[in-house]
Amino acid sequence: MKKIIILPLIFLFIVCHSFANSVKENFDHYAISLIMSSSSNTPFCYSFLIDYYPNGQIKERGCQGHYNATGVFVGNWYEYDISGMLVRTKYYHPDEFGKDYKIIMTYDRNGKILTKKIFNYDDLYENEEVELHEIPK
Repeated sequence: MKKIIILPLIFLFIVCHSFANSVKENFDHYAISLIMSSSSNTPFCYSFLIDYYPNGQIKERGCQGHYNATGVFVGNWYEYDISGMLVRTKYYHPDEFGKDYKIIMTYDRNGKILTKKIFNYDDLYENEEVELHEIPK
């Protein structure tokens, strides 16, 4: 019974919060469908964040999310230089310890990938960052 009451409230909060930001790209139907899923350990996005340089260019954008009762970064994050060129992407995949990871890619001035590395999601479990050779299963 509690779940029936709480899920619509969460859904309403996300919809209101998304429209309050008045940025159309901040509305993610996929995130809402994740919230409606049955597992409380499923990572989902609840706050889309955009940080700007003083000149108005986007500095960073991504999703603050929730996993296992913890506020964390989830999904894709994008970092730009002061001229608006993409310089780095980070994909955060929260999961149980040992299956958690993040993928960090850096780009050159032409948008070509310079590096692509996989690491454990060190912030999630507050452990040391370690480069992995493959995505954990």
